[in-house]
Amino acid sequence: MLSLTSWNPYGEFARMAEEQRHMRFPDSPFLDMKGQPYDRMPGPTVDIHETDKEVLVSAEIPGANPDELDITVDDMQITISGEIKRRADRERDGYRMVERRYGRFSRTVPLPVEVKPDEAWADYHHGVLEVRINKVENGRIRSRKLKVNTQQH
Repeated sequence: MLSLTSWNPYGEFARMAEEQRHMRFPDSPFLDMKGQPYDRMPGPTVDIHETDKEVLVSAEIPGANPDELDITVDDMQITISGEIKRRADRERDGYRMVERRYGRFSRTVPLPVEVKPDEAWADYHHGVLEVRINKVENGRIRSRKLKVNTQQH
């Protein structure tokens, strides 16, 4: 008699993640504890809020020097780049785990509406970058949903 069992591919991902959690890679650049920064780290987490007149982009970047952040805004997207530097006085001995990230990062996020890049400004307080960008009054439509025709022309 043949019995069928269902297979959940997400269960395989969970199993692999749990196995990786217990693995040790002393020379891995992803678990670096030697005081050398990563070549590149993922960009910051970002929230985008839209009001009637502006778009507010908030990004968590604790440990960044605001003077060294590179923020570029065009009418369709924002790019936030920079580097979080690791203090050089840390030693490998005694560490059980290092989860704080160090190194260069870059994140480009599409904006929900057309904006005026020349009217953007940024503030940085307590590890959070806030960029405010005025919206174009009568912005162009940036996307539309198309109806799919089933008849041949």
